[in-house]
Amino acid sequence: MSTSGLTTGTVDDVTFVRVAPGWWISNFGGLCASGLAARRGGAVRRTVFSLAVATHVVEAGVAFRRASQAGLGRDAATRWALQTAGVGFPSLMALGRLLRERDGTV
Repeated sequence: MSTSGLTTGTVDDVTFVRVAPGWWISNFGGLCASGLAARRGGAVRRTVFSLAVATHVVEAGVAFRRASQAGLGRDAATRWALQTAGVGFPSLMALGRLLRERDGTV
């Protein structure tokens, strides 16, 4: 059983953990709101939105690579990348926690 309260079963069986819905509301919702503001705003708003999207894309690549290197499988790595593209850092934190639990370093 996971000590984080996010997973069920044995940690060895778990390859993906969903982040709490609040992260989707705040982070993905904020990204969408930023995109809408960028469409109606000036260069600063477009720059902020572009940087936010670029950050999430880089984080998604990191998540995919970490999950793949940890041997979680391509499907799980893809799920980690997609979730991280949406919510960003909280997903990376959840992946790191899962990998530490699997390694027994928590």
